[in-house]
Amino acid sequence: MKYELRKADWKDKVRLYFGFPARLFALKVAGNSMSPAINDRDIVLYERTKIVASGDIILVSHPYMQSVKIVKRVVTIEHDGRLTLAGDNQVESTDSRTFGTVSLESIIGKVTSKLK
Repeated sequence: MKYELRKADWKDKVRLYFGFPARLFALKVAGNSMSPAINDRDIVLYERTKIVASGDIILVSHPYMQSVKIVKRVVTIEHDGRLTLAGDNQVESTDSRTFGTVSLESIIGKVTSKLK
């Protein structure tokens, strides 16, 4: 499994600053469930999309607490479209091992890079 996440380059920063495309957003991560790829207080960039593949890092609504957003890696996509998610740091991660699969509708976006 790939544990690295691309560092944001100057083009990403310009896109974020000027809001182009409008689907690019920044998020400060809390917790180490995705360490070493993403650590506590890292700032990640994500784009709003529901098109994801196995291995992608995504932002989703927690299945039981909709106001809580979580960042996890897609492990599998089932034939019915449900996703199995896992944190890279399995010791500190609450993921599909705890809450089961999640629906495509719960996807907020795909993490593309990190600023810090």
